[in-house]
Amino acid sequence: MEHKILALEKQAMERWRSGDPWGFVELSAEDLTYLDPSLTSPILGLEKYQEYMRPVVGQIHYERSEFIEPKVVEIGEAAVLTYNYRSTGLDEQGEIRFQMPWNVTEVYFRREKRWQIVHSHFSYLLHKLPESLEIPLPVQMTPPVYMGVLGEVLGLEKIAMERWSKGDPWGFIEISAPEVTYFDTGTPQRINGREALKAEYAQRVGKTSFDVMDFVAPRVQVCGDLAVLNYRFLTTRLDPDKAVTCRTPWNCTEVFARMDGQWKIIHTHWSFIGGVRA
Repeated sequence: MEHKILALEKQAMERWRSGDPWGFVELSAEDLTYLDPSLTSPILGLEKYQEYMRPVVGQIHYERSEFIEPKVVEIGEAAVLTYNYRSTGLDEQGEIRFQMPWNVTEVYFRREKRWQIVHSHFSYLLHKLPESLEIPLPVQMTPPVYMGVLGEVLGLEKIAMERWSKGDPWGFIEISAPEVTYFDTGTPQRINGREALKAEYAQRVGKTSFDVMDFVAPRVQVCGDLAVLNYRFLTTRLDPDKAVTCRTPWNCTEVFARMDGQWKIIHTHWSFIGGVRA
């Protein structure tokens, strides 16, 4: 099955690099969620995705397409494809004109015997925040109540994030599967496995802190024992007078799998909202 999913992705990418985005559109489900660095909020639904892609037609051209260490994890009727991607443009002399490195997460569900992308998260490799950013945010007058699978996985996420806010990353390790994979803003390639992630997190102990955490519009897509949690996230620091000193805006994708009755993270993708290449 790994070859099937990767083949679908490569076929769509071949069309993309020739200025044709409709290969990805044709692969995408009606309930698609889509994230990339140009967006300040996710695209929800195939119709909005089609609108987003129309201006791209004929605008993108490059000569080399590299899928670096693609990995497919299949769980029932769902599959998680992750890879680092490098697009390279050449000049008339065959010299490199530009290179663009990416982190890519694609979640496929098989519906009616057809694999479809339900969640897509693209971010630049090694990216940073822009100088300024305006983000549309919903304002809720009453505290939201999250039920079902969304409540379960978001509850795990919140407990781990509370520890993270105090410089303790091990809450996330405790809910990660042994074969977890991981992207974030500063990793030079995908991290593979919990032991490698522990080594990465060991360097961050005591180095993260914020006073307020805001999970914005969390949503989940479920297929059997796999759940894709996506949300925007704001970390906020306050001065001694409780005034805001800074906010950092994030996109987060967490893919959970139910193992022995417990939800475990099998893939994480963090990126800055509006992130630009470092």
